[in-house]
Amino acid sequence: MKTTKYIFLLLILIFTLNISSQESKNMEEIKLTILVHDVNNNPIPGAIILIDDVKQQRLTNSAGYFKIKLDKAPKIIAAFSPSIGLKKVKYTNLDNITIKITSEVNTSEITKEDINIKEDNPIQYRNIYDYLRGKVSGVNVGAGNVITIRGYNSVNGSTTPMFILNDNQVEESIFSNIVPTDIKSIQVFKSTDSAIYGSRGANGVIKVTTF
Repeated sequence: MKTTKYIFLLLILIFTLNISSQESKNMEEIKLTILVHDVNNNPIPGAIILIDDVKQQRLTNSAGYFKIKLDKAPKIIAAFSPSIGLKKVKYTNLDNITIKITSEVNTSEITKEDINIKEDNPIQYRNIYDYLRGKVSGVNVGAGNVITIRGYNSVNGSTTPMFILNDNQVEESIFSNIVPTDIKSIQVFKSTDSAIYGSRGANGVIKVTTF
């Protein structure tokens, strides 16, 4: 009887230790070493790193390396070089990650809401605000024609996105005068895609190209 009792207590102890060990493992810090290089395998110093769409304060060092400790596993890691482009990779539980940035656009990384190209006749829209309301997904136009991009909260007290017209940043006063029939395409940049514009694109970016 005593033997059975001891075995039972031993089993409980082993089970408890296994649970504690697993919990400790789950709470363990994740240490990542990220190497960013170009298509020729040359290191890219000064690249911006984003962890789950959050821009990190430090950049890659002179050898293209970036090290960070995280409390939990990320889903997506991205690297951005202003002179080359942006690359996103899924985290696969590896401690050492290599990200190769190329100048080519990877359309599979751009969601349906990120790019909106004119398809129908825009003559039905009175102004750019009507055009955004009726045609461009991912954008809200509220009372007083206040424009915000879905998924963004106030940054420094503002929710206004950055406006780009024919590759030039413009104020909303100029943006508001765009004639819908002149629009060739509209692009809405969200999350990591807006990081190419730095802090200016903190609330997202609306890019318009005209004929």
